Amino acid sequence: IGAILSPQLRGTGSAIDASLPYASSLCGACYEVCPVAIDIPEVLVHLRERVVQGGPAVREGNRVVLRPAKGHAAERAAMRAAQWAFTHPAALRAGQRLASRTRRLHPRTLPGPGRAWSGSRDLPAVPAEPFRDWWQRTRGGEDGAK
Repeated sequence: IGAILSPQLRGTGSAIDASLPYASSLCGACYEVCPVAIDIPEVLVHLRERVVQGGPAVREGNRVVLRPAKGHAAERAAMRAAQWAFTHPAALRAGQRLASRTRRLHPRTLPGPGRAWSGSRDLPAVPAEPFRDWWQRTRGGEDGAK
C-alpha cells in the first residue's frame, strides 16, 4: 500500500517516490486480498503514467506541474514505438514476420542496462511462426473474424 500512498502524498518528484509505482508486477493479488477492495494495480498504472508523462498534480495541497522523470526516456521511446506499430498494421505484420525469420540471431541476454534483468532470466524464444500466420492457419475464417 505504501507504493501507492507515498507517491500520492509526497508526489513523484524524488527518485524514490518515482520508483515506488514500479515495485509491483501488477498481477492483481493485492487487489484480491485487499479488505476494502482498493484497485491497487489500477492506481499503480495511473501513478506510472504520471511518472512517465509528468503534468499537473497536487503536492502538499499546492498545485504543481511535474516534469517527466529522468531515467525513463527509454521506456517512453519504447511506448511511442509500440503505439506507432499498433496503429500501422502493415508495419506490425512485417515486424512480426521479420522477427520470426531472424529468430536464430536473437540474443539470449539483453545488452546494456537490460543485462542485469536478463542475467537471472531467459528471454522468451521467438516462435517459428508469427501469431497472425498461426491464427490464419488454425482458425482463419472460422467465425468471420480476420
